[in-house]
Amino acid sequence: MVPKQEQPPGQPSIQGVTGGHLGSLAPDYPELPPALARLLDRFPQLRRRPHPLLAHFPIVFLLSATFFSVLYRFTGNHSFDDTAFYCLGGGLLTLPLTVATGFFTYRLNFSSSADQTVRLEKALSYAVMTIALTAFVWRWLNPRVLTDLSGVNLIYFVLVLSLTPLVTANGYFGGMVTFPLEEEAPAPGLQKG
Repeated sequence: MVPKQEQPPGQPSIQGVTGGHLGSLAPDYPELPPALARLLDRFPQLRRRPHPLLAHFPIVFLLSATFFSVLYRFTGNHSFDDTAFYCLGGGLLTLPLTVATGFFTYRLNFSSSADQTVRLEKALSYAVMTIALTAFVWRWLNPRVLTDLSGVNLIYFVLVLSLTPLVTANGYFGGMVTFPLEEEAPAPGLQKG
């Protein structure tokens, strides 16, 4: 481990990465392991890109789960029901890494105090994970849950349907963190002066 060097308060570290390696050209990051600091130095686009790149996978999988569940209800074709189940599984496989990269990206690029948009996005993410996991396990234990929507089976269908507005809202608020509306440029014809 590289020994820490004293620096004036509020100034970037001499190393460029607090606690990282010497000679780093990267901006001052929160405490990072040296290997991760070197990776960010070598590929600076990873500083902002992992979460926006990965976020689209659970969005597509979970929206597709709703789409194929509805398609199965209209057609009765069991292939659509199976595809909806696999899409739920794909969404669950990609959600943890997407949430982790969201925390990582936020920690590196934004202030440590979460604003209301980030808190809402986190809450929606946890709700989506809980609902998707519940629906996946329910469908796994009862493969014909969509065949008969009477009784509690209707709750399963409502859970799957609820993924669409929750995932859409979550994506919207995630985009608001990256591209805040306050910073939008006015339309070309509406500029003053």
